[in-house]
Amino acid sequence: MCLIVNILVVTAMFPPIRTGTSFYSKNLADALSIRNHNVAVVTLRNEESNSDSQNIPVHRLPAIHFPVKNYFKHLRISSIYPHNYFTICQIARNLKTDVILLVNHYLDVAFPAIVAAKTAGIPLICSVGTQLQSSNPRRDKILNIVDRLICGHLIFPSCQRIIAWDTQILQYLEDVHGKKITEKTDIINYGVNGDIDVFMKHQHDYELCNQILGVGAVIEQRSFVPLIKAFSLVAEQFPKVSLKIVGHVYHDEAVKLCHHLKLSHRVTFTGELPHNTVMKEFEKSDIYYVSLTGKYVGLGTATIESMLMGIPAVANVPADLLGKAILRDGEDIMLADGNSPETIAEKIRLLLRNKTLREKIGQNGRHFIHGNLNWSIVARDMENVFNSVIEEHRNGRA
Repeated sequence: MCLIVNILVVTAMFPPIRTGTSFYSKNLADALSIRNHNVAVVTLRNEESNSDSQNIPVHRLPAIHFPVKNYFKHLRISSIYPHNYFTICQIARNLKTDVILLVNHYLDVAFPAIVAAKTAGIPLICSVGTQLQSSNPRRDKILNIVDRLICGHLIFPSCQRIIAWDTQILQYLEDVHGKKITEKTDIINYGVNGDIDVFMKHQHDYELCNQILGVGAVIEQRSFVPLIKAFSLVAEQFPKVSLKIVGHVYHDEAVKLCHHLKLSHRVTFTGELPHNTVMKEFEKSDIYYVSLTGKYVGLGTATIESMLMGIPAVANVPADLLGKAILRDGEDIMLADGNSPETIAEKIRLLLRNKTLREKIGQNGRHFIHGNLNWSIVARDMENVFNSVIEEHRNGRA
């Protein structure tokens, strides 16, 4: 039987910020509210948002915005404000909070959340959807050390349970923090951004639109360089096909490579676009490419949106990325080594040449996402974890 739970979601990123973490936080909060739980959100102030027209209460704490050029334009520091600790404790008390859910572990809003949990005796759960990694070995080692020192010693020990979004997150947690952390970790996937019926309404005709699409901030681990190289191998055979990359450019190696390969007239870097505009780009694309190339990879929000619209995807992910739900190569998705332009190019060629294959993978991918990655399923699974943790916490105090 479902127990009504008072849930406080704490997240550094929330709309209008357009990131996977931001969408995850909002959609999960809404999905839990739909299941009749009492949900409130604590996030950080944003100069783009003076008010929140949300279905749930959203409380914004003051923070200093420190955009890090070429890395992270949404960095905001909140823990230096003593009043933030008092505010979040008061919000937790007023909500009669049963559980605090911290979304992602590496930003400093975690510290006010920990203080509120400890002060009020509320169990804390951390949902982890981001790995701290770099393609530069030295920088990657430093990130791992910092992660162990701060998150391993200050944040994860305060969490009664940890949620990993997929098997790659779980592997990352084990590699960096060890089995002691993964023993209290559950895998619960994520869902599509927005109303699932909006995506399902689109009926792709699979006639060749001559556009390959990639979406996501252009960073070291999503550099799009292998895709640019693959496109250079495909371009001569398909002279009408263009490549469009949507996302803020932090790392410009791909842009420079386009100039070097004389592909700038066929490759467009649009920068960050509104979500409705991105959906329009899905509609006029033949292929969506998933471009993460770090040690740990994933699908990302835009990928599952494109697949739900029936767009065939080429991805550098393991078949068991989502745990029990196994992706079938050549059926639900086209799997390719993200560091091999030749392999990527061959998968793209197969799709561009064959309308029947585009339709098969597009429709199978749509059914896969609809059946496995939607917020009603995610909220149900999270609800089970919440009830379990609350019960353990109450028994522990008894």
